[in-house]
Amino acid sequence: MTSFPASPGRRAVAAILAVFAAALLPSLVIGGLIAGLSLGQEVGTAALAAALMFVLAFAHAVAVLLPMGLVLLSSGRLRWVWFALVGAGLGALAMATCAWPDGSGGALMSQLSSAGNFDWASYAFPVLVAAGFGLMAGLAFHAVFRAVLAGAAAPSPGAQQRTG
Repeated sequence: MTSFPASPGRRAVAAILAVFAAALLPSLVIGGLIAGLSLGQEVGTAALAAALMFVLAFAHAVAVLLPMGLVLLSSGRLRWVWFALVGAGLGALAMATCAWPDGSGGALMSQLSSAGNFDWASYAFPVLVAAGFGLMAGLAFHAVFRAVLAGAAAPSPGAQQRTG
């Protein structure tokens, strides 16, 4: 187990930077994908999609990843696998319960009542894509959080011990 002896101020900086990293990475990827695939024709759509993804990922990071990171930090079990699993799981859960490919919307149970004529393949693809974006957010949060805290534990390059 790696311990990170950091001050509360350093933990706060690590938390803020990690939340923004978890929100920026998926939003930049989806905005870049939309702009790149449309060859620059849909820049407004790409910017709107990036902004909406930023808001969604920011809320995800603040509500779930940040408390989880602080709890795992206090227990000394700050591992990337937890962030990857929780990020992917929440991304998939959000897409599975809130968005539907046919645009009808609605709760999960009401959609499953018509399971006989439901197209599972078109439903599974967006859920897996959302899980991928959640995975990116979770790993970005972990990487920045751990890097800032590890930087606090390491001595600065200019600080040399003088013996005399």
